[in-house]
Amino acid sequence: MFPHFNALYIEGLLLGIGLFAAPGPKDTLVIRQGVGRGPIWGVVAICVMADIFLIAFGVTGLGSLLGSRPEVMALLLLSGAAYLLWFGGQRLLACIRDQSMPDAQGGNSQRGLLRSAVILGFANPYAWLDTVVLIGSIGATKPAGQQALFATGAMTASLVWFVVLALCCQRLTVLFRKPAVWRWLDAGVAVLMVYLAVTLITDSLHIFQIAL
Repeated sequence: MFPHFNALYIEGLLLGIGLFAAPGPKDTLVIRQGVGRGPIWGVVAICVMADIFLIAFGVTGLGSLLGSRPEVMALLLLSGAAYLLWFGGQRLLACIRDQSMPDAQGGNSQRGLLRSAVILGFANPYAWLDTVVLIGSIGATKPAGQQALFATGAMTASLVWFVVLALCCQRLTVLFRKPAVWRWLDAGVAVLMVYLAVTLITDSLHIFQIAL
């Protein structure tokens, strides 16, 4: 019994690490706070709590429901792509206007940062794809008495990923003392967001074709 339970936990853990290690909007917020020596642990806590909530939401049935509705899945993919394009556009504008460095933006209040973390954590369609749809749909297929362990493994992955990301970024502070480095960071984030958005659009078109 226990080896099987451990296998389910590890399965959820590995799936979560594989998904969360792909950079998204939440990760960029943590990275910016880490390398800028800004208040980071409140942001990390919100990101992790959002993942925990959405994973639980998905494993209890919503993920499986969305997975069985290709048209809803395609619309969610398009929503995620639109969000990524908007987010990438914001970072590109900051790069062009030379406002990438936090001080160039007049600084950010703790309340504003936490508000951004809540939006990126709970109202971000891209985050829903990883947690509710992918992890949730897989977790929903596990026997009812074993879903919690699988979900706990995925939740642990979120905690480990964001804590490690924050700690690593705090060690890169010396590299981010010049505005030019911040501009390069924003430029890279913009390119990454566009790439991810194109991937989601391609997947959504493929789903629409299958549904038709």
